[in-house]
Amino acid sequence: MPHAPYRQFCPLARAAEIIGERWTLLVVRELILRPNRFSDLLVRLDGISTSVLSERLAGLMEAGLVMRTTLKPPAASTVYELTEDGRDLEPAVFELVRWGYRRLLPPRQDDRVDAGWVRLALAACARKSETRRSAFAVEVPDEGEDVTVYVQGGPRGTVVHPPPGSAHTVIRGDPETLFEIISGVISPVEAHARGRVEVRGDLSALPVFPRLFDVPVASAPSVYAEPVQQRAAG
Repeated sequence: MPHAPYRQFCPLARAAEIIGERWTLLVVRELILRPNRFSDLLVRLDGISTSVLSERLAGLMEAGLVMRTTLKPPAASTVYELTEDGRDLEPAVFELVRWGYRRLLPPRQDDRVDAGWVRLALAACARKSETRRSAFAVEVPDEGEDVTVYVQGGPRGTVVHPPPGSAHTVIRGDPETLFEIISGVISPVEAHARGRVEVRGDLSALPVFPRLFDVPVASAPSVYAEPVQQRAAG
């Protein structure tokens, strides 16, 4: 069931009734990336219980944001995917990703890392204005198998997409380093020199890569930072 009504004649309140509960937005995140089986969602949303996931999916289906379909043979698996109405949440999710980026670094010790979330973040932070014409492949190790994302710059801005694609430069690195590169914490040239990323192809294009993104700068202290003692008024 959707969240209990707020009894407020406000569009934000209406939206919060559906997507404001714990785990719901993360279920939507996973379904933006790809259709998922119930078991896949349980693995990717480690920490969620079977009953809570069932409730969240039921609520999203009741609201018309998610539907259950069966893949064609040979897979023939039942998966959950976003409806057209559910897909309309993508711009809002991207803005939340951008806002959350301000509080992303450094990672917490117990944070799970997932290559798919890198693709989502790169897409959310892709620069919309004209960028230098370029083509990169970003490889992210993910449990023994690389996940590849293609990043292309051009007159219409930056485009981020899954395979297939082509690239002049290939950058392979872990999510933390990639996030640090596109946010300007470390340059891709320095990351390569330190051995934090592997690079194949045109190394001269490396300085272009972070310029393909528009990453919000932290505007407030992290809620995980050590508290700062305030000066006494006087």
